Amino acid sequence: MSHYLKYFAIVYSIALILLVSILIYALKLGAITLLPALIACAFLSARHFVKKEQRLPNNNEKNKLVWGSTVIAMSMGFILIFLLIFLHPRAEEILITIGYAGRAGNSFLVAIAIALHGLIFHIAYHGYARYSLNKFC
Repeated sequence: MSHYLKYFAIVYSIALILLVSILIYALKLGAITLLPALIACAFLSARHFVKKEQRLPNNNEKNKLVWGSTVIAMSMGFILIFLLIFLHPRAEEILITIGYAGRAGNSFLVAIAIALHGLIFHIAYHGYARYSLNKFC
């Protein structure tokens, strides 16, 4: 499983670097543009698994792939957001605004992010993997 998680990490980090440098800064788009990159990388990773293994992941493998990819994506996303906040010219104002949200608000946002990542990877390794298997075979 570690091979597929490393593959996802590499693909997602390349997508993050490209999207951050091109879309967010050059075109002045918001961080929501990271969501299409997450979906594309999840689908590419699921397709890579199906292409290499020539089968669907079983429940144990799917569980490890979904939650392992979620942890990787969330970690990379938090590092990226951390860097974006501290590289922003108004970083102090952003940190003060984040402080007003409180723990409950921040915890709620993190819970939503975890659920969204889990849903995207579940769709990728369940639905898109099945589609990819039918396409390859």
